[in-house]
Amino acid sequence: MTDKTKKILFAIGFGIVSIAIGFGLYYLIFRPLFAPTPTVVEGPPEEGTLGALPSAGTGAERVPAEVVQPGELAPGAAVPVTGVPAEAQPTGVVLLRDTVTQAVSPGADGKGARFYDPNDGRFYRVNADGSITPLGDKAFLSVQNVEWAGRTDSAILEFPDGSNVYYDFNSKRQVTLPKHWEDFSFSPDDTQVVAKSVGLDPSNRFLIVSDPSGNEAKAVEELGRNGHLVTPMWSPNNQVIAFSQTGRAQPEGAQEIYLIGENGENFKSLIVPGRGFQPNWSPTGQNILYSVYHERDNLKPSLWISGGAGDNIGENRRSLNLNTWADKCAWRNDSELICGVPQSLDTGAGLAPQRSAGVPDDVYSVNLKTGVSTKINTPEQIHPIRQPVLSKDKKQLIFTDAATGQLLRYDLP
Repeated sequence: MTDKTKKILFAIGFGIVSIAIGFGLYYLIFRPLFAPTPTVVEGPPEEGTLGALPSAGTGAERVPAEVVQPGELAPGAAVPVTGVPAEAQPTGVVLLRDTVTQAVSPGADGKGARFYDPNDGRFYRVNADGSITPLGDKAFLSVQNVEWAGRTDSAILEFPDGSNVYYDFNSKRQVTLPKHWEDFSFSPDDTQVVAKSVGLDPSNRFLIVSDPSGNEAKAVEELGRNGHLVTPMWSPNNQVIAFSQTGRAQPEGAQEIYLIGENGENFKSLIVPGRGFQPNWSPTGQNILYSVYHERDNLKPSLWISGGAGDNIGENRRSLNLNTWADKCAWRNDSELICGVPQSLDTGAGLAPQRSAGVPDDVYSVNLKTGVSTKINTPEQIHPIRQPVLSKDKKQLIFTDAATGQLLRYDLP
């Protein structure tokens, strides 16, 4: 073997030994530093029960969806949360919960808020100090819609398979309601609900009123084929139980809205200057805030206000000159509003609200007496607002980020 060959073999062997030593050092010393943190997965909570559905006739079929029985506690897949991470939240905006939250509503005592967590199927309370505590130990997976009572911690839960459950979180009382009932709204004292009873035959479809347990139900108005045009929404003054977009044709793109009472009252109709009517009652029921879209606004939603009680229904109608939806507003009192207003909206946004759901909102204070709307948010507010709730002192805005589902609190300046 020549000297040249020996040098080549030595170089190759040295290289192999160097690589082996390097790999050994990485595996023993550096690899643990970069290893991913193991994810801890909690087991499913204890299983609940649900009574059998009562016989209540045949209802219209709803949109097919994955069927999960009310109260069933089988573990579900975690819902991913995207967007601004907790550690990067801007000052002035407090992250209350870093998971998807739904059905945010004012607390029954006027303090804080209540919400549903679809990850674990449980309901929670946001306390006045910002802490979060369980509203109860019962879990309901895959709740599609929650209609909260106003003065008591109770709610009606609607599920994808059409099942409906009334649940009282204090007494833990659970009642199954007919499957063909939908779109519930509580009366101001929580002793009654209005809903749609949707049978397969159009002649068997009614707007109904009953107690929350489904007893003493009575038909109020026939729905026929116009059920999708009726919005149950009980007014705070106990006069109106629903709106119906079935009025007579109006000129210049306007629309006539009928106001429905529990006892067949003949209320004045409401003429709104556009389509896509979305109402929001004032705290006393004396006024109606609503949003509509029209070609004059490039089919973007615009806010309007008018009288909402007795002979004043529709009176003093005026535009608030804000392009947003009525459900982005929370009432401070009967003459003041806090509204989330998208920083930008494309033409036609009113026709497809979901396309603008992730647009960040500016926060406006609206004085209905003076007609002045003032932008009050600081640059730190970068979130799209959904389901806004004001604290009892009206100094904090609690809401869901429409893009991430996170629950946030914004301290109003």
